[in-house]
Amino acid sequence: MDFVSRVRKTLEGKLRIEDGNCGTTHKVLKEISLLGGRAVTWEQPDGVRSSIMDDKGNVVGRGEGITWPPAILFALVEGGFFPRDIESELTKSLQCILDMEKVADIYGYGRVITPVAAAYNEVWNNGGRVAIRRNSWGVEVVFIDKDNREMAVGPISYCPTCGTAATIPRAPELAARIKEKLKDKRNTGKDKFERGMENHFFYKNDRVCCEIVENGKVIGRALRCCIAYACVVAEVHAGIAGPKWGALFKEYCKICPVKLCRKGKSTGEEANNLLTAMEKRNITTDVRMNTYITSLSKKDGELIGKGIGTVCAFSSLLYAAAKCIQLRSEIEVERV
Repeated sequence: MDFVSRVRKTLEGKLRIEDGNCGTTHKVLKEISLLGGRAVTWEQPDGVRSSIMDDKGNVVGRGEGITWPPAILFALVEGGFFPRDIESELTKSLQCILDMEKVADIYGYGRVITPVAAAYNEVWNNGGRVAIRRNSWGVEVVFIDKDNREMAVGPISYCPTCGTAATIPRAPELAARIKEKLKDKRNTGKDKFERGMENHFFYKNDRVCCEIVENGKVIGRALRCCIAYACVVAEVHAGIAGPKWGALFKEYCKICPVKLCRKGKSTGEEANNLLTAMEKRNITTDVRMNTYITSLSKKDGELIGKGIGTVCAFSSLLYAAAKCIQLRSEIEVERV
């Protein structure tokens, strides 16, 4: 039995739409890692390229995406790691790939947090809001103006951050303002591209490990609760990210109420299931940027949960569910 078939065999009966794109990607990456494989990504001007490596170092899947995690998921789909019916659904819920070039035109090199933060601030500062909601295996992001009208609806995407990045080009005036604002801003992805760096992802001790490799040498390493968070922290360790992010992430891990990285759980899986449960109870979620990405959960217009997170609103949602009694009682879940 070849490597891909072995991974598929271990995943039989374990893949659920409730876990979403993000939870599913982490679940498969964990099985790949247990069998000796890994995912490798590298920045390009129009986004991120990816490969799935088997236990012998052979490429068994290739993909691309607007940033690291969706590029990995695309490589998993292209590599045949999923049953045909699930593969078809995952392909539909990776529509953000179609907007890669438009997203890259705003900032590029697979960097999404910076333009996403700018978009949150632009929309909210003009009296609007940004909403997230589940759609198929993915997440959909909506920009809503001060008159409660939908300005732009993004494609079905990997997660709230990717979804927001893919929604920006669908609001042309907003996109133009953000592009102008960021035109002279340092781009870590561009630096990595020019230096020929690779990002290696695999599970270690039930956590996602990211190693940043330059000229065959590991220059940064981090173990965290998701692919994206592990990579940005590894960049901090490698000395290629600004000190601001390093300080913020270090502080967040101290106050994180869920500590998924200590429990062998995936942020994406837990958060997608949480968002699904919330929507069944007619609880809506908006996202904005303060010091951290912040989620605002409401029922009948009343704020019942507020949480802060790292690189994505998924972590903000889990924070809110753990810390806000009213939200927790509404969704009838215990602290994860």
